[in-house]
Amino acid sequence: MVKRLVITCFFAAIFFQAAGWSEHPMLARPALAGMGLWDEIDPAEVKQLKTFLLETENSLEPFLARHERWARTNLPHYQPRPDDLAFRAGGDTTDIVVRFSQAIRINPNMRMPLYLHLLPGEPAGNRNHANSLAITADGNAESLHRPTHIGLREGEKICPLDILVTANDEPDYGFDLGLFTDNQTDYGARYGFGEQPFGNPNLANSSQAPFHMAFYHEAGIVYRFAPELNRTFLDYRVNLFRELSVFAFNNGQHYWGWRFLGWSMHYAGDITMPYHSKPLPGYSTTRMLWINLKAMLGFPRDVQDAVQLVSNRHTAMEAYQRQELRQAYLAKNFSHPFFRALAIPEFPVPFSRNFIRTYTSYGAARQSVHADLVLAKHLPGYMVSDPSIEVSEMPQLNNLAMLVHSEQGRESVEALNAMIAERLSAYSMTIRALLTSVVQETGMTVQDKAPVAPGGS
Repeated sequence: MVKRLVITCFFAAIFFQAAGWSEHPMLARPALAGMGLWDEIDPAEVKQLKTFLLETENSLEPFLARHERWARTNLPHYQPRPDDLAFRAGGDTTDIVVRFSQAIRINPNMRMPLYLHLLPGEPAGNRNHANSLAITADGNAESLHRPTHIGLREGEKICPLDILVTANDEPDYGFDLGLFTDNQTDYGARYGFGEQPFGNPNLANSSQAPFHMAFYHEAGIVYRFAPELNRTFLDYRVNLFRELSVFAFNNGQHYWGWRFLGWSMHYAGDITMPYHSKPLPGYSTTRMLWINLKAMLGFPRDVQDAVQLVSNRHTAMEAYQRQELRQAYLAKNFSHPFFRALAIPEFPVPFSRNFIRTYTSYGAARQSVHADLVLAKHLPGYMVSDPSIEVSEMPQLNNLAMLVHSEQGRESVEALNAMIAERLSAYSMTIRALLTSVVQETGMTVQDKAPVAPGGS
């Protein structure tokens, strides 16, 4: 009973945001462009997901069965996929995409069109613009920040880096919406993930959080009173999509090899964001438990204030990163600290099955207190230090980077950029490690070369 009360008062009340970094292609391009792979591999032939599935279904069925057995054995707190959702070859071809979506347990409303995501200032040339909302699941248009998408045609040849960069953003378009039994969706009732472990199950975007956040480094007493924090599925997504990428490459399906790899990179990159690796950055274990106790005794104000401040700082950090980097793209300021950090990542650590749990998430959790302090000190106080406001509803959020430059001054700009750049360096190392592991396993060669401008490939 005590455990249930603590969770109800605190962790289950937090509105966890699914977005880690905004517009992942802006990060992925400069992080990956300098790797010496792109000049030596051929363009990939674009294929519809249905075409890929029809061409590989006989080998895809045993592959997915093997991966499910591996996940059940090796992923702590994994929620097994119901056996009746297993992918079967030879079924009705008209619903093969839906059957695949159910087997990997993503939102079956995802359309998976053929398109490319352009970077800020990148010309579309003679290509037609694609309908950006058509790439999202129903009701998830809020995930887009007015990027430009151009359509592709099945059969045309595309640079693999462009595929990979585009796919890095896709999981934010609704892959993980409504997958729990209490999300009021028919597929959530069948997918086997159980009730949403944290966040508000009645808020659609909140339902994505347990797939894009993971709390591996809390004190044991926190897990004792809030065991739901263990039920996160980010490492499941990273490993599943990485293995699907290897499967696709080994079956000669290079377009989907790169696209699946981009999906895996998205989740791996999300955990480098401090607010995705700690539920309450800046709050010690003792303080967390104390304010929970007060809430249980009928004094919930401290909990409510803590939740609001964390939410506001997370939102503001994401907005600042997106706006600052977008402006650097438009100004072609490739010497910006963000570009330098992405092009020159942390000391490389080889990817392994436990890479996310033991290395990437640990670095983010360790840096979370510093990140929270920098945001509190150097962003406008009325946006990040006042728990009575909801920063996502403030019009000033749309011009946050400009406000920091004009109101906070050079010291604050430099402090914020340095803190975020440190995390972007970790992001770059993480997705590079993923790429290197896949190309080595599938027989390709990767060498570093001099950094190139983010718009180039």
